[in-house]
Parts: sequence; C-alpha cells; structure tokens
Amino acid sequence: MLFAAERLMTSCHLSIDLVIGDVAVTQGKSYWACCVDPSSYLVKVGVGLESKLQEWFQVPQDVVSPRYDPDSGHDSGAEDTTVEAPPPYAFLTIGMGKILLSHGSALTSRDPNGCTVPLPPRIGICLDYEQGKVSFYDAVSFRELWECGVDCSGPVCPAFCFIGGGALHLQELVANKQERKVTISGFTKLD
Repeated sequence: MLFAAERLMTSCHLSIDLVIGDVAVTQGKSYWACCVDPSSYLVKVGVGLESKLQEWFQVPQDVVSPRYDPDSGHDSGAEDTTVEAPPPYAFLTIGMGKILLSHGSALTSRDPNGCTVPLPPRIGICLDYEQGKVSFYDAVSFRELWECGVDCSGPVCPAFCFIGGGALHLQELVANKQERKVTISGFTKLD
C-alpha cells in the first residue's frame, strides 16, 4: 500500500496538505526530531528548497505534483546531456506505522526492491547544508534509516506533507554539544 501511495505522489492529480517550517537553514548542520502518529495514513517528513516548496504550496491543487517531470515527448537527446542535480526536496514516506525505504536509491524512484520498516517512536532529521545532504534517523537508537542529496543552493526548510489524515509532534533538540540554540516554533537551528 505504501508503494502505491509513493507512486501516487509522482504520477497523478491529488490534494495534499503541506506544512513548511518557518525557519530556513542557510548554513551548517541542523537536527530536529518528530513523532508521527502511527495511525497516520500517509505523512512525508523531510526538507526542501524554500523557493520550490513555496512554488509547490501556491500551485493550484488540480495540477500534477511537482515531483512528476513528464517527458517532453520528443527524442532530441537534449534530456541525455543534462547533469543530474540534487533534487529540491527529500522526503521520508511514512504510513500506517511503517516507513518506506529503498535500497540505495532515491525514495522517488520506482524501485520494486524497496522495503518497509516499523515506524520508530521518533524520527530525527539531520541537514548538512554545506554537504547538500539530509539524513533520517531512528531518533531513539540513532540508527540511520536513509540518506540522500538535496539542493542547498538557497534556504532549505523543514517540510511535512499529509495525505488522508495524519498527525505529528515536533520534539525539542536532543544534543550533548555545547552549542548556541535558537528555537522558533518547534524547530531548532544550531549555530
């Protein structure tokens, strides 16, 4: 069912609720955690380039998802010469007490070898802005669940998508380092 929901996010018209964090990351490493209600139908937890998330949020609801990039329909070969840039979003898909993972490929792929793992009590998200990568963790055991690249050419914000009902609770930062913390609306930025 999660695999089918993931395909829906990339190939059809649908209505989603998108929540974008009000704190953008523009440098350094940032970490936050959240608890997703296990009875949530489908929740996507992650980050995205602020400008692209704002575009996505303002697009009319009857437009195809921005994660779906239809083929131009011509075979000029121009598509083959482009350098693959990191995606503007990185989301972990969660639904009905499970997390959809894929084996070494982006979660947006249609990899049939993907698997599901039980939803941990808390999910940690670590964004390394300079490296252009985001890592998702079981925030209780600190076991890495998935890591991928993300476009960090501008401010990057935490983002959450809800389809079919769901709930999550943001957690305060849990860190052992002595660092200055700035907390706004549940998101913590490390300086």
